[in-house]
Amino acid sequence: MFSGLFSSFDKAKTKSQLKLSMQRIGLMRNKKMQKVEGDKRSIAQLLKTSKDEPARIKAEHLIKDVSTMEGLEMLQQLCDLLLARFTLVETEKQCDPDIKEIVCTIIWAAPRCEVSELQEVKKQLIARYGTKLGEEATKDVKDNEWLNPRVVFKLMYRRPTDVEINQCLKSVANEFNIEWTDEVMEGYNGIPTVPDMSGICAKCGGDDPNCSVCIPAEVLANRKQQGAAQGRVDGWSAPPPPFQGPPPPFQEGPGNGGGAGGGYGGGDGGFGGE
Repeated sequence: MFSGLFSSFDKAKTKSQLKLSMQRIGLMRNKKMQKVEGDKRSIAQLLKTSKDEPARIKAEHLIKDVSTMEGLEMLQQLCDLLLARFTLVETEKQCDPDIKEIVCTIIWAAPRCEVSELQEVKKQLIARYGTKLGEEATKDVKDNEWLNPRVVFKLMYRRPTDVEINQCLKSVANEFNIEWTDEVMEGYNGIPTVPDMSGICAKCGGDDPNCSVCIPAEVLANRKQQGAAQGRVDGWSAPPPPFQGPPPPFQEGPGNGGGAGGGYGGGDGGFGGE
């Protein structure tokens, strides 16, 4: 999996790339911060004009950007910590337990953030400790004891829950002094429990908007009641049309043939008529 991606270990290059990674991550965080502020203003404008659905979509992007920004900050600190303990990298051929979580987390996170210098650090660390450690660092996060769970939670994609989106919108509304209440989530003030250290739902993996683990029962019940009142099945999407059976077979005849107005369906509304 990692063959051909690296050459021999170069300690001087690794240290310099770690320092450059920290600088690049700092620039990326500042850029994300500016985008976050702009998105908050956009959401505030949508809430002012009662455009809740577009605001919810933008809130998902905002939550992801804030999470990425926080994950990058943690990753920057891990790079700094590895530099402080770099003597262990230089002197120990086997990865010391005191730095193994740092090393594995950097290897895992490198392809998940747009920092080319960190990719080089990853190659150097694998060159130092071997492909076995590289494979160990990139195995399933749910079973990986050597990854920093907070960094994984912040940098790994997951769909925000309705509670998180609601809290995000409330926070923006409060910041911009906007009176706003989400009718679907009204009456719920709790925070959903996280089923494991990584923050990934053990039942649905964060992919089910109606998961009974991710979302409290009272919220699901409220959503179902609100959706039923509006003719919707889950509070968001319209119900599918009732099944009417297969379409009738094609038959030639008036309105079905190749004459004027012809085509399937007949008359001026048919497909293929001219």
